[in-house]
Amino acid sequence: MTVAAATVDSYLEGKDPGAAAMFRRFAELAAASGPAQVEPHRTIVHWKRKRVFAAAFVNGRRLELNIDLLREATHPTLLAAFPTTKRVITHRLRINDVSELDDSIAALLREAYEEVGPGTRAG
Repeated sequence: MTVAAATVDSYLEGKDPGAAAMFRRFAELAAASGPAQVEPHRTIVHWKRKRVFAAAFVNGRRLELNIDLLREATHPTLLAAFPTTKRVITHRLRINDVSELDDSIAALLREAYEEVGPGTRAG
């Protein structure tokens, strides 16, 4: 069970300032995808519509991302891509510098928001 944090600010409390800045930039990109719930937990923050489509957590001085897509994508910061359901592939990315949070990440987030966020079960 993941323990909830009260706010994103409480999640970021005590974290590396550079990593916190990367986190905040990622949060801006996620918010630009469209309205979503932000669910801070003790160890990770999720973005969801009906279903979680993205997550981020600070790992030392780095930012780790999970972006869920209906396809396997490539990206320079990609660590791994693995199926989490029959249809959804989670992409784990490692961000070392805020400059890596560019249009390519924004495009992956928009795709995740539009295709995975509404839910993936056939209606």
